[in-house]
Amino acid sequence: MKTFSNSLSLFLLLFFSLFSVTCLPARAQDAINEPQQTNINENSGPLGLVSTLSERNYLLGSWDGKRFAKEDSGLSLELVYTGDMVTNHRGGLKRGTTYLGNIDLTATLDTEKAGLWERGTFFVYILNNHGGTPTKTHIGDLQTVSNIETEEATRFYELWYEHLFDWHGTLSFLIGQHDMNSEFNVTEYGGLFINSSFGIQPDISANAPVSIFSVAAPALRLKWETNGPLYLMAAIYDGDPGAPGKNKSGLRWRISSDEGAMTIYEIGYRRGESEKSQNLHGTYKLGLWYHTDEFDDIAATDTNGNPKEHEGNYGLYFVADQMLIPAEDDRGLGVFLQMGMAPDDRNQVDFYIGGGLHYHGLIPGRHRDTIGLGIAHASISDKLRRDAAMDKYETTVELTYRAQITPWLVLQPDLQIIFNPGAAQGTKNAIVSLLRFEASF
Repeated sequence: MKTFSNSLSLFLLLFFSLFSVTCLPARAQDAINEPQQTNINENSGPLGLVSTLSERNYLLGSWDGKRFAKEDSGLSLELVYTGDMVTNHRGGLKRGTTYLGNIDLTATLDTEKAGLWERGTFFVYILNNHGGTPTKTHIGDLQTVSNIETEEATRFYELWYEHLFDWHGTLSFLIGQHDMNSEFNVTEYGGLFINSSFGIQPDISANAPVSIFSVAAPALRLKWETNGPLYLMAAIYDGDPGAPGKNKSGLRWRISSDEGAMTIYEIGYRRGESEKSQNLHGTYKLGLWYHTDEFDDIAATDTNGNPKEHEGNYGLYFVADQMLIPAEDDRGLGVFLQMGMAPDDRNQVDFYIGGGLHYHGLIPGRHRDTIGLGIAHASISDKLRRDAAMDKYETTVELTYRAQITPWLVLQPDLQIIFNPGAAQGTKNAIVSLLRFEASF
């Protein structure tokens, strides 16, 4: 208990020390989103170097102007490193600390700027993951405390082409390897949080093989942005992207009827399109997914004692983001809600509800920082609980603060309490702290 108390005290000290430091106005806050083309050799001495680094948008600067020249010609390159230091202070599988890292390398080509044809975009995304797996080795939770946890590998993550058309608004067609969760089942305010459930809901990710981090699948996606507040999307994906440990290249394309197909549909309404209500903007989304493969029944068996098979799997979800108390420069208090359900006879998670508060620019002078409190509750199928002696649910409460230290550097201390990790009977509630940093090169 003494070890836990000391560890938790250190984390809270770090959390609130950073919170206190960020109360001071930061010059770097005003530099964000302003083009910076300074290079290290333009300022002499340590102070000049520090000043230059604190103001530039990217750690490596503008490459003597070459970065912006490439963007003007249609090619945009991004390199982002994310690292998580994760400590399980008590409960779960065992105490301990582990580190995991994630490298995102993306290239986007605007065909019009490149002098090819109008309204086309090519996108390539290479992903590297390395380090520990705290959920697997220390915590044992279902919802996964870190949204960058996966098997170690360097792989092609996304590889697609998108084309836009004018049709009562904008119609877009995308073909290629595509992350479903980059567009479907997305909550804007929930994106602040580190727990995976605030990204892709477990009523989808825990129940069927889907094209999400860290292995995506070939897809066709159609999206219609109307001239009004509505949009509609539909997509079809290969039914089995492959496990991260097996599809390490990311290019194991085995499209066949044996794996089925994953289809998903979403309709969204954007509130705040009019000038009178734009300060109280919000987005409301309703989605349906259907997987065509066969799925084993959780409990029922046939006459030979084999699991009964169901033709297909499906679910519904709802996502909402709403600004509650607006302030200047897109600051203010927002709220988000996630809900989802799936049949309990073939799915581990039959119901999910999550949500929370998101305050952007709460502290004067720190208008780029964000603080949030979220709750994610995954309900376990009654049939699975009876058959596998599991608890009724797993619930995670997350408190996080994202501090924009410079335009290219973010620090994010995070605290999560996991009730019933993995919904496993006899496993004690876990208290987990994380310290995330992101650097844009």
